[in-house]
Amino acid sequence: MELQLEHSRDIWINAFFTGNCEVLAQYEHDTFKVIYEQDGRVESNYTRYDRITHAVQNGVWKPRNPEIEFEEFEFNRDETICDVLIGLDQNLHLIQEHWIYEQGWKITELKFLKKTSKQRA
Repeated sequence: MELQLEHSRDIWINAFFTGNCEVLAQYEHDTFKVIYEQDGRVESNYTRYDRITHAVQNGVWKPRNPEIEFEEFEFNRDETICDVLIGLDQNLHLIQEHWIYEQGWKITELKFLKKTSKQRA
């Protein structure tokens, strides 16, 4: 299951960086949302698709590829749910992805966290 998840994540991440909303929609659950914890802001996938499409059409879609310090995968017992914790920027920022398996892996939540002293050093 981990290899299937990694494959799905690779396709999803590539779709984001290329601005391919059709592929994003295939890997994002209908209830998908992006949570910016620091700002207290939540963005639905449909809002994102509009913004991404507009940026691609205007030639300004150039997301920055972050430097990843670590990735940790935590599966539930039957490997149908996985949380992925990603450390960025010398462990100062964290991203958490929540994936579920329903006839294929789909991401339900992408959360941008601020590192606290209790998190990985």
